[in-house]
Amino acid sequence: MINPIWLDTFITLVETGNFTRTAEQRFMTQPGVSQHLKKLEEACQCELVVRLGKGIQLTEQGQRVYHYAKEQQEKEQDFIASLKFDAPFEGKCVVACSGAIAQRIYPALLALQKQHSALNVHVEVAPRRTILSGIANNTLELGIVTNQPESEDIHSEYLGEEALGLILPRSLPDALAAQVPELSDNTQGCISNSGSGSGSGSGSGSGSVAKVASVSGKAKSKTVDASSLKAVIKHLGLINHPDAMHYLQRYFNDCGEAELANINPNKLPHAGYINQLSQILLPVSEGLGYTVLPTSTLDFVSFADKLTVYKAKNEVTEPLYSVQTPHSALPARYQVVKQAITQVLG
Repeated sequence: MINPIWLDTFITLVETGNFTRTAEQRFMTQPGVSQHLKKLEEACQCELVVRLGKGIQLTEQGQRVYHYAKEQQEKEQDFIASLKFDAPFEGKCVVACSGAIAQRIYPALLALQKQHSALNVHVEVAPRRTILSGIANNTLELGIVTNQPESEDIHSEYLGEEALGLILPRSLPDALAAQVPELSDNTQGCISNSGSGSGSGSGSGSGSVAKVASVSGKAKSKTVDASSLKAVIKHLGLINHPDAMHYLQRYFNDCGEAELANINPNKLPHAGYINQLSQILLPVSEGLGYTVLPTSTLDFVSFADKLTVYKAKNEVTEPLYSVQTPHSALPARYQVVKQAITQVLG
């Protein structure tokens, strides 16, 4: 590597054309300038200037070294400037989160990128443990996870809540109804079509998710609803996915239904498995099983009218947190992205 001090002296010598003026500008002695030039020529293994009295003339190699030195000087200046410049609407931002959260936040991030074309947004779908590991190891700068992490290596901020739903086929297969003695005609109506018959006004086909009926049912009490549901899920089978067991356990614990709280998710029969979020609800819509997912996923499927969400006694939610390293502030562009995410999830 060529000594940058020699190159800086050479640039000044070329631009002043005089050893004396170069020494003055560089706060050096004239012999010192000559010494830098000599060392630079030795490093380049060629003659760079021809002395003409008090002036100089560049050789062809000298012209090339001058242009090289100027390029290096400009690159260094640009690099130093980049360290001081933190543009809020320029640069690459990587956000890691679950697939369900990605579905919710990505449209808003695309709108932000469309508004600011120099902003480059990358959304990485990853499980919680991978996101936390990336933050702790400084390979990720911003992530979104459920439940607050307990680690000094991770800084977290509360964003909002994510509602979980136990999602069933809107219409149970006839064969299943025949196999489950606990399913009376009254209960079958409860599961398959909450909008028909003499249900309460709040259960007549309305729900918090578009096109999805909440199963408030015809049964006179929550105990009957939960008991019927327990029979259904034991015979219908779980459509398993990477977060299914975690979601099931949380749902059974927090839904307020005693019949469900006593179920061990690990002992429930499975009807299939898929790890692609956009496809998990497809077998459910075909009557092949049930699953538990964030209810927001129902907004992104075209067959939501074939699904129904069980209306438990208590709403079940998971808290969402943004995570980042605690040792340094995020660049300005990440703050802009984080604000857009907060508006969606908050």
